[in-house]
Amino acid sequence: MRTAQWDEPVSVLDRIIAVLEAVRECHGTTTISQLARATGIPKSTVSRLVGDLVRQRYLSRSEDGVTIGLRLFQLGARASTPRRLSVAALPVLAELFHATGEHLNVAVQEGHDMLSVISVRGRLRPAPSRAGVRVPSATTALGKAVLAFTDDESVLRGVTTGFDLRARRTFERELDVVRASSVAIDRCETFPGVVGVASPVLSPERRPVAAISVAGPVTDMDPNRMVPLVRHAALALTRRLASKVA
Repeated sequence: MRTAQWDEPVSVLDRIIAVLEAVRECHGTTTISQLARATGIPKSTVSRLVGDLVRQRYLSRSEDGVTIGLRLFQLGARASTPRRLSVAALPVLAELFHATGEHLNVAVQEGHDMLSVISVRGRLRPAPSRAGVRVPSATTALGKAVLAFTDDESVLRGVTTGFDLRARRTFERELDVVRASSVAIDRCETFPGVVGVASPVLSPERRPVAAISVAGPVTDMDPNRMVPLVRHAALALTRRLASKVA
């Protein structure tokens, strides 16, 4: 962590970069007080900068503190993907594509949406999504696979905003099924004529890290055939990430 005190005057950009670097270097979550000590920037200024960066999604706030957000990644997602997830996922995706020939995605949660970080084109034309594209969590198989295992109630409330009581209860029951089976299905809810099957990639604490999905035409892709293939792929990716393959 940075320990030297900053010499005035320091530009706003200098301070923003210092805060982002300090959060990155903590390799997890950190607090406003820790960021102030690490950067030498007054705590009140750090708090204001962090609030602005959270609103812009460059940082993310949780109960444990502050961590890096996905905004910077989203802006550059078409050029590169996070190395650890990419290295772990590519062999898994190659095997899954060989078995299905369909459109594949690995996505992570960002706010109330899923952000595609790796995409493999299948036979669908046009492709329903690509790396760097956000899709809604509430309807996609990817989103439901992650939401079933999230413990952030604010995310669940945000995703179901606008649902009436009946729709909310139906959605909650669907998440219960996903939680029990580790498989979610999108039956043309997001893209007309496209069915998706997804399974979550979990941390050792069974928190959602990402989700992996297969999508194909509803006319001739059998979701029941895809279920064990996608579940196997998600488990394989989970194990590869847990073994710190990257």
